[in-house]
Amino acid sequence: MAKLFCSERIVPAWLSAVGSLAAAPGRTDRNFVLEITSPSTLTADDVAAINAVDAELRKTDDGIGVYTVAATIFPQRMYLRHGRPDFYGQFFAAMKKGKKPGTWGTYAMRMMERTHPRTRETINPLEVIVTKFQRTRAGTKYQAAYELGLHEVADVLDNEIGGELPIYGPTSDGGRATNIPCLSHLSFKLDRAREAIDLTAVYRSHHYGRRAVGNLIGLSQLQSFVATESGHTPGVLTCVSTLAHLDVEAFGGVAATNALLTRVLLTTA
Repeated sequence: MAKLFCSERIVPAWLSAVGSLAAAPGRTDRNFVLEITSPSTLTADDVAAINAVDAELRKTDDGIGVYTVAATIFPQRMYLRHGRPDFYGQFFAAMKKGKKPGTWGTYAMRMMERTHPRTRETINPLEVIVTKFQRTRAGTKYQAAYELGLHEVADVLDNEIGGELPIYGPTSDGGRATNIPCLSHLSFKLDRAREAIDLTAVYRSHHYGRRAVGNLIGLSQLQSFVATESGHTPGVLTCVSTLAHLDVEAFGGVAATNALLTRVLLTTA
């Protein structure tokens, strides 16, 4: 049975979900739905809580903290520094130097550069999404015409009203059991009444220790980018974790995880 966690902001939603996972058998559950109504809002206490999580994660073997995880979804600093569209080129120049051999890269890379399966041309699906939402400012405001279940990047281009960003690629990922994206799909929606862009993200597997906070921040930044650049406001962020797991080893074990969560809860109380 699905579990719904609603909050105005990211940190309280994550804490509620983590609390539920901590009590679940094996600290694992299915179909967690986090619905965040104001994902771009971060209070001073939220920032302090995020920094506490980040500091613990950077002590682990891979040293990957919250903000590094967020940047794999959307390179916020590069966007703020260079603006659209210049940041696209800056991002790929940096990734050519930093991408590890044998890896599939980052979510942002897949959103911004894909090969059209028929024409073999390189396209930018994220820019296509922004352009489509820009058109709604002067044309028909489709609201619920974006559920296309896309798997191939060509569908983003071929359907005028599609608001989907495919991450998982059947051709490249279908035969792999590991080293494939955990984030499967992104679906943007236009709320006509509020002139807002809602975003739903679907994860096939989601680690709430190492990744979830950074994922939620990155998704909120991506959502804000699409909304701002298309002349709308950010709406509701919904994150669906079809398999959710609290990986306590990310924080040094059960006792260390409980201690961290206690500090964070006291900070955000």
